[in-house]
Amino acid sequence: MLLYRCLVLGGLLLRVGTAAAQESTFQLNLLLKAAPQHVVVSGYWLEVEKRWNQQPRHSFIITPQLYAGPTGQPDVEAASRRIARNESVRGAGLQVQHRWYICAAEAVYPAGLYISAGPVFQHFAVSRDEQGWTEVVDPTGLPRYEYRDIRRTETINRYGATAQLGYQAPLPPGRVFLDLYAGVGWRMSQSSHSPDPESGSRYQSGPSDYGHAGFYVPAGFKIGVALR
Repeated sequence: MLLYRCLVLGGLLLRVGTAAAQESTFQLNLLLKAAPQHVVVSGYWLEVEKRWNQQPRHSFIITPQLYAGPTGQPDVEAASRRIARNESVRGAGLQVQHRWYICAAEAVYPAGLYISAGPVFQHFAVSRDEQGWTEVVDPTGLPRYEYRDIRRTETINRYGATAQLGYQAPLPPGRVFLDLYAGVGWRMSQSSHSPDPESGSRYQSGPSDYGHAGFYVPAGFKIGVALR
């Protein structure tokens, strides 16, 4: 019954705006969450949500992101997987969002149906071993070329913005909850290569790949706890 009422109110934003001004039962202001689905691409996201005291149904979210480990390939079919040795990713990112609970659930921390939006920036360095020609200096001091293993690195900067609709669901008893969401986003991507320049990005197989650009659908879940 509560979910049905939330969905109806979600489509009537003008009437919801009046309801949003009513007093909230939220008491805890700081929430901490993890998004485990990003681990498949060696991503570790930790989200901090802080309720705005002057507007109890509004909160601000900051999500630092760390990438470290072997690359994931969730968007690449087995028949067309990239062939690379010792492929790894290092990187970091930051996402900032404003969230509005358009229909609050009964909880002592922010919960219920919400919409959120904000920008995101990510930086990746994806490295792999390949064989190729490289210049070396022989014992006489003369340069020569050898065909040998080369550590190639593609550096990617990606930025964009997302808008999401979600439901932050309390898990009684206690302060633990689930955050389920889906939305739409747009991002741009720039890449460079070392030691030798290459054209285009190697990591654009799909929306979960490191160099993807364009429209995508951010969706998933987070598990969190209300701290205070």
